[in-house]
Amino acid sequence: MAINNQTQPFRTSSKSNLNWGDQVELNKADADASCLNGMCTLTLSASVPAFKPPECVGSVCPSATPAQYAIFFFGLYLIALGTGGIKPCVSSFGADQFDDTDPKERVKKGSFFNWFYFSINIGALISSSLIVWIQENAGWGLGFGIPAVFMGMAIASFFFGTPLYRFQKPGGSPLTRMCQVLVAAFRKWNLSVPDDNTLLYETPDKSSAIEGSRKLLHTDELR
Repeated sequence: MAINNQTQPFRTSSKSNLNWGDQVELNKADADASCLNGMCTLTLSASVPAFKPPECVGSVCPSATPAQYAIFFFGLYLIALGTGGIKPCVSSFGADQFDDTDPKERVKKGSFFNWFYFSINIGALISSSLIVWIQENAGWGLGFGIPAVFMGMAIASFFFGTPLYRFQKPGGSPLTRMCQVLVAAFRKWNLSVPDDNTLLYETPDKSSAIEGSRKLLHTDELR
């Protein structure tokens, strides 16, 4: 796909400079690795005899040892840590692959998020039905092992696509801009809004005042 002057905030992958897209990719990679390690730890805790409590005898089920508890909860916390890193990165990184100034790419962006959330819900359906059935009838080791295998495949496919990704240039700290918005909103809370909509853009220029960012477009919503 040719990249014209309107898509300057994007560039193809380059390891010479660590920009915003590179950082997002690295953060997601770290989160993916945390999730994968957590799933593997849970699989071991449910498969290796030394890592799980003995089988129940009748109605009597022996308690797990402190070490077994530690391994189990270590795996759970790794998954929680990885999930917290994946959630904010994957959707924003996916959105960075499309140029909002191109009408065709705006349509593709909407299609991407449709399939993105469709896949999430299909995964949730399978995990709460088929995987649960496998855990109850075939064993917890297999029930944890299957998601671990698919997690590894997902990480591999993500890195295979690295040469094709678009990386957006950094535009400064988002926390700084958030604070600036709050300060400006507090200082101008009683400012009269002009009737001319063309005056409501962030700057009169064609490009954004923030280097590497897109210009905020006017909207009639959120008044």
